Amino acid sequence: MPRQCQRFNSTDSIKLWEALVNKEEFARNFSAPAGAPLYGRPPYIYRGVEDIIIRYEADTQKVREMLPPGVEPADDPAVCTAWGRWIPFSSFGPYHEAYVMVRVIHAGVTYLYQPVILVDNEVGLAAGREIWGYAKKMAHFHRGSGDDHYGYGEQILFKVDRPLGQPVMTATMVRDSRADAADLGPDLPILSCRIIPAADGSRRPSVAELVRLDVTAHLHEGPDGKPEFYAGRAQLKLEGGAADPWNKLAPTRILGGYYGVFDFDLGGGRVVHDYRDDEDIWE
Repeated sequence: MPRQCQRFNSTDSIKLWEALVNKEEFARNFSAPAGAPLYGRPPYIYRGVEDIIIRYEADTQKVREMLPPGVEPADDPAVCTAWGRWIPFSSFGPYHEAYVMVRVIHAGVTYLYQPVILVDNEVGLAAGREIWGYAKKMAHFHRGSGDDHYGYGEQILFKVDRPLGQPVMTATMVRDSRADAADLGPDLPILSCRIIPAADGSRRPSVAELVRLDVTAHLHEGPDGKPEFYAGRAQLKLEGGAADPWNKLAPTRILGGYYGVFDFDLGGGRVVHDYRDDEDIWE
């Protein structure tokens, strides 16, 4: 028997097999930590999502300060939409979130860009930041219809603090009438900026890119077969502390308030621009 074959004994076979198994197990992980991933692969399922949606105009120059290079407001004054969301069921579990979208243009395409978003679920936070680049932070949420004991019935209140005692968003709405979802305008892809710093702290990050996500949402229908989508009076206040300048996105004029119940799935995104290729940024 050749000498090299003699050296390959049963112990070597076991080590080789263990190495192959370890690689296969590692490849099955979609997210950290290896061996116990925080979340799996998309699609991610969302059902029965309740949204307060308030469209408004904002100061264009202040909004521009919240946008990355090459992304510009599509309107003047800038047109934004604030969401107050309750998610009773999702692949990440139940949670609340609040965010603002700005109608923008990048490379000739109109998007809804998301500069700020708050959540109260660590899995949704991690997946949002890591996969699509949503700038999620943890916050405190209150959702109701006035006093917890008596209630006032006619209006919905959605309030977000970060930290507790520092209001960031306060949204109220009265569901006055049925509405058409087309009133929200055309469906637009979502744009976000995904940044992952370099491990060695260098100026150029490991990842710096614009990510596009296309989402199709389906409205729930009531017993009468009509969509669960309503319009009505709405007010919105955006504040924020030193670390959360939501006040830059504050409304100057309310365009409309809406409420709906939706189902949707979130898939993977698509990179539409890589900032690491823009040498002038990192000089």
